[in-house]
Amino acid sequence: MSRSKGSTTGIEWLGQKGPGYPIVLSCRARLARNIEGLPFPSIAGEEDLERARGIILEAVSRRVAEDRDWDVRFAEELTRDELSLLVEEYIVSASFGERPSGRAVALNWPGACSVTVNEEDSVKIHSVMPGAQFNKVWQKTDKIDSRIEGEVAYCFDERLGYLTSCPCNVGTGLRVSAMMHLPALVTTGEIARTIAALDHAGMYVRGLYGEGSGVAGNLFQISNRRTLGLTEEEIVSHVESMVTRVVDNERTARKMMLRDSPVESSDRVYRALGVAERARRMFLYEALELLSMIKLGVEMDLLAVEEFSILEAGVAVSPYHVRRFLDGDIEEEDVNRERAAQLRRVLGV
Repeated sequence: MSRSKGSTTGIEWLGQKGPGYPIVLSCRARLARNIEGLPFPSIAGEEDLERARGIILEAVSRRVAEDRDWDVRFAEELTRDELSLLVEEYIVSASFGERPSGRAVALNWPGACSVTVNEEDSVKIHSVMPGAQFNKVWQKTDKIDSRIEGEVAYCFDERLGYLTSCPCNVGTGLRVSAMMHLPALVTTGEIARTIAALDHAGMYVRGLYGEGSGVAGNLFQISNRRTLGLTEEEIVSHVESMVTRVVDNERTARKMMLRDSPVESSDRVYRALGVAERARRMFLYEALELLSMIKLGVEMDLLAVEEFSILEAGVAVSPYHVRRFLDGDIEEEDVNRERAAQLRRVLGV
């Protein structure tokens, strides 16, 4: 395991297809843990944060990082652009850099795994895979957790389970989620009913970057709400079942669009393509909305545009990735102009 200050990129899963594609784009499993005998990060002083960071990174180095594909980033050493890269590629949350002292993330780029230290909890173990591979992504995360726990004593209560900063994570500390592209449910107005059903079934529905983020590009993160009183296997099974229902709803909505309003559906996706081809400046939200409609048009055989990954394309038009094409003093207007050009490159138009 090496310590890096660079801005390495290369999240392969963004462009990969898995079960449930093109509606289920990816699945994630995240475990929250805290170190026995140390205060939780939100109330810890710098000395305790540094101690926690050393304990976790040493355990990762000794028990997890068996090869050289892992590297470490210290939050206080990241530039603004490097932090943006990690957020845009779904490695850390936007709050990771708000209190950098004692924070770090150990990354395995090829394996799409990460161990984040001293964010909300002492440890956040995270894995992602393309498509709906919920059991596999959970097992992948659990393997890393078990290896770390072989050296680190976690805060654990015999009655409640693993103790976490937020009560909503107490118990298993497990959050399993799916990133889903649901343009037809949004277009037909059925998304509100779907979200209500998910809420009733004990599921969170969030935006592109998770908690606190808005929906953009008709991309939704769906995850379990309950972590206490269920086994990890029961949580995984419940999420898989609910995601399957949402996939069925989206497929039905797409059929409805083609059956009930074929001209309007064609007009909608062709207008999106026309704007993407001709626009000379583009805000991020607008670019994501256009990508969503064009992607839908491709999947419904309405547009003759080459197949593309909406997650990969979305990252390509995000601020940090667009800035890499620009030199000198960069203004927001420069980014918006370059984003329009980048959108055309992504689509090949």
